[in-house]
This record gives sequence, structure tokens and C-alpha cells, in this order.
Amino acid sequence: MSSARPGIHLTADRGWVNDPLSPTWDGERYHLWFQYVPDRTTWAPTCHWGHAVSDDLLHWEEREVALAPGDGDGGVWSGSVVARPAGGHRAFYTSVDVDDQPLGRVRVADADTLDGPWGKGAVVVTAPEGLGVTSFRDPFVFADGDRWRMYVGAALSDAGEPGSAAALAFSSPDLDTWTFDGVAASRPTTETEPVWTGALWECPQRQRAGRADGAVGSDGAVEVLVTSVWDRDVLHHVAAATGVADGPRFEAAAWQRLTHGDSYYAPATFHDADGALCIVFWMRGLLDEQACRAGALSVPHRLDLVDGRLVVRLHPAVAAATSTERGDANALVLDPVDASALADGVSLGADGRVRLTLSHRDGILTVQHDDTAVTLATPAEGVQVFVDGPCVEVLTPGGAVGVVLDDLGRWDEVTGPSAVGAGWVGRPVSEAAPSVG
Repeated sequence: MSSARPGIHLTADRGWVNDPLSPTWDGERYHLWFQYVPDRTTWAPTCHWGHAVSDDLLHWEEREVALAPGDGDGGVWSGSVVARPAGGHRAFYTSVDVDDQPLGRVRVADADTLDGPWGKGAVVVTAPEGLGVTSFRDPFVFADGDRWRMYVGAALSDAGEPGSAAALAFSSPDLDTWTFDGVAASRPTTETEPVWTGALWECPQRQRAGRADGAVGSDGAVEVLVTSVWDRDVLHHVAAATGVADGPRFEAAAWQRLTHGDSYYAPATFHDADGALCIVFWMRGLLDEQACRAGALSVPHRLDLVDGRLVVRLHPAVAAATSTERGDANALVLDPVDASALADGVSLGADGRVRLTLSHRDGILTVQHDDTAVTLATPAEGVQVFVDGPCVEVLTPGGAVGVVLDDLGRWDEVTGPSAVGAGWVGRPVSEAAPSVG
């Protein structure tokens, strides 16, 4: 299997890419870190933190590795970055032993600027005793009034029972000394409605989401929790909840499945230069053995609150950029459509054959790619599609679908009885948008 390299989606020049980490606007440009294994096309526990920068969320420039194994770290796994009140920045990451990966430790690294260099410091948090913690990783640190809070993903078991997936809460007055505050939120592994959330929450992140009309404040924004669903070494989907925060705790009011299909996982949430809540996903499935390249990150999206539900929408910076080429990869944005026009389907062809078909009937959107079909219930209005070589992102009010196609040459047509009525027209842009590398 091999995938063409996308033109806009962030990829490494060589090596394995997974979880995006802590996208940050520093007042002049965006910084983004990511899980990275150099010179491999398969995951290994010896993860590094890769680093890239962008002025516009589209054109990414790869920088030197920010953090690497060594100095007591068998692997440098996922985490987050915050600005220190006294100046500089602090990264919180999961330090793992290669021979004992499930129970990570939260360690810090400091830098004067987001460009580094990063100097490793102490381990500041370990898994608490007495809770039956069997997995512990992915610290997410955020300011909450006059305190700092940290959520860490965990799996909890009770004498062989199915157990629960959880986020454990810690707090600090100064980013140095941390106190365990208990279980921030949890859900039994056996609970499946309205969405199953697995045995371990990976990369749990608490944020505050405003309404899609931009309103903020007590009457216009709610607390949200976004997490990735893991069970028995299988990566599933991304789930989210809206709710109420009370100090360290998050009380979920409504759960939903945020993603569908087998590509999106382990997103990072962040606020863009306008202060809007955004999200970027790891897209599984990209592989080019000859180039020694695997994995990609999604384009950035807005995470809006619509009628009490979280909805993933193309970031305006992405929606404004519409077509690009690099080698055999080409991209287009399909304008927001009323999916009721897709009853008979619309197809995208490459190399003379259909590779992707979308249709909407009886409230169900079907995304058919090669021999795989992903279905989800969604209203007809407001479907967005972004195609970038082998990476396809379908965003709807009912959820987001990520697709990575293998053995793809070049998209060459949009066809189907509904193509014109749905307004699905690829619009050209003036210049190529290089990916990382």
C-alpha cells in the first residue's frame, strides 16, 4: 500500500507521525508539536516531539525535534504546552519506560521561546495509588482562575471488573507543585449509550466552547470534554461531552460521538488567533514506504456549539484555500451543500475510476470509499468536504469523517446527477501550499 503525499495536510518529510500536540498562537505564528518516530513507517514506543510552525494554518515548516528520548525517558509521549506567568513556556509530557508503557509519568521541559531549545526538568505527577490505575498518560494543562489544572487520561479497574475510562485531576498554584484532586470525570466501560467511550481515555481535554454565533460568557458558552476512545490496544473514535465544571470536576450533561470511520483519532484542541475554539486530528492510514513516511494531521477545524452539540467545521483559513498540487497530489474544497441534493450520490474519480461517493437519504449520510462505507445520521444542511490528495475530510452537523485512500494518483473529476445541484465545485487557487518537509 502507498499513499500520495497530500499538499496541505501536515506530514513529516521522513518518519511516523501521530498525535498533534498543543497548537499554539504566539502572537505572530502558530506552533504545533506532534508525536514523531524518525525514519520509521510504523509506531514505536520511542516517540519524540516533532515541531512545525505556520503563519496561516495551511503552510507548515518543519523545525528541529523539540524533545527526544533519553535522560530517563524511554519515550516522550503526548502532552501539552502552556505559557509560564513569569515568562517562557513549559511542556508537560508523558515520560514512559519502554518495558512498562501503560503507566507513564508526567514530566516537564522548559524553554524561553516556543522555538526551544527545551530543557528537561522533574517528574511532577505520577499515577495515584488506591484507584486501580492500569494506564496513565497524556497530560492536558490549562488555567482555571488563579490555579492551574491538569487532566490525565486513565484506565481504572476494580478487582477484575470491566472498569472505567477516566480523566484524573491535579491542580497547582505555580506549575511546579501538583496535588491530586480526584477523578475529574469517568464512564464505565460497559456504558454504550448514547456513545461508547471505551476502557481508557486518551488525550482528554477540557475546554470552553462558545456558540457558533461567537457569543461567550455564562449564557453563551459551555464546558466541554473531548477524548479519544481506547480499548484493548485498539484505537476507536473521538467522543465529546458538554457539561458543567465545578473546580477540578467535569459533570457531563450530554455525550456524543464526534468522529466516524477509522482515520480520525487523538485530536488536540486549541484557540486560534481570533480566540475561537479549534481542533486538529491525527489521520491514520497514510503510508508511503518508499519515502519512509506514515501518518498525517488533519487540517485545522473550528469546534462550534450548535443547539447544544459540538460540530466540527472547516476553519475559515482552510475554507478560503481551495486547490493545490504537489507532485501527484491535488486538492479541492467542495462548498457547503444541502445534502438533500445528494439522494442519487455524487462521486469523485481518480485515474479513471470512482474512489469516493457520498449520498444522503432518509437522514443518513453515506461516505463510500473503495470497499468501505461509513454511515452517520445528520441533517441535510451544511455538509463540507475537503479533499487533499489521499486525505478526505467530510464534516457534517452529525459528525466528522476522515478518510485516507491508498494507491491514489490524481483526482480528475466530480460526477453524478447531483453534482451541479449540490454546488460541488472545486475552485482553483493561485499557488501551491507545501506540507511539512
